[in-house]
Amino acid sequence: MSRTRNTLTFAVAASIALAATSVLLISRAATKSSVDARRAQLPPRQSKVRNLSLHPEALSVSRRLGDRFKSVSRAVSTVAGTLTIDGNQMPLVLVRSQTNTGENVDIQAGTRGLKWNERAPLSATSERPSPAERVLAERLILDSPDQFVLAQLRGAAYFTVARNVRPTDAGEGYNGPLWNMVRVDEPIPQDESMRALSAWRIYYINVETGLPDRIEYQLNGQGIRTDFLEWIDQNGEKTPGHITWSSGGQVIMDYTVRNISHHQ
Repeated sequence: MSRTRNTLTFAVAASIALAATSVLLISRAATKSSVDARRAQLPPRQSKVRNLSLHPEALSVSRRLGDRFKSVSRAVSTVAGTLTIDGNQMPLVLVRSQTNTGENVDIQAGTRGLKWNERAPLSATSERPSPAERVLAERLILDSPDQFVLAQLRGAAYFTVARNVRPTDAGEGYNGPLWNMVRVDEPIPQDESMRALSAWRIYYINVETGLPDRIEYQLNGQGIRTDFLEWIDQNGEKTPGHITWSSGGQVIMDYTVRNISHHQ
């Protein structure tokens, strides 16, 4: 009788323990499913640290330009000046705001506002950007030492074409600047509206200063040369102070800077 009673007691205890374990496992599974569901609804986290050392050439130029390209920096640069096209002048303000994946660029050209980043097509404050505005925006945005550094974040490819290059007409006694020629190929997004008008650019990096002196590329079948004629050094941050765009030896656009500000 005692043995039977003990057997029944053990069976009851085992059943209670098994039921409690099942409830606990179900509870944990439900809690985990709830947590996983909430996590799935959250937007993916973006790293606050950017890798701007994917290409040695870009890293070297970034260090010459200043501290605004440090891995945790999200600097904002504002440049104001006068843009001249075909003899017509207009005020132009260019604001470059760095992000985790590149930069947001705001252009105020006269009364017209344009916006760009690497994740969306060029947009305007009203109506769609015209073909002429697309050309203007690409020159101002991509013909930039800042974009030489940041293009790597959007998947651009870098290739050193030649080192210590002299002008083609340089004689034996030439003692002027030498350049390292670096080609940057644009990524090709599926959305055609986001593709650059120029598939590539060749930067002439001054061997002595470590800064780009000029850029050459094709835009809509036209050879373009961009020259950085002056640089402004503001508390260690270097920015072009005078830029010209030329084609066939003729200047087609000129941007002279009046004011520059940098802040984090």
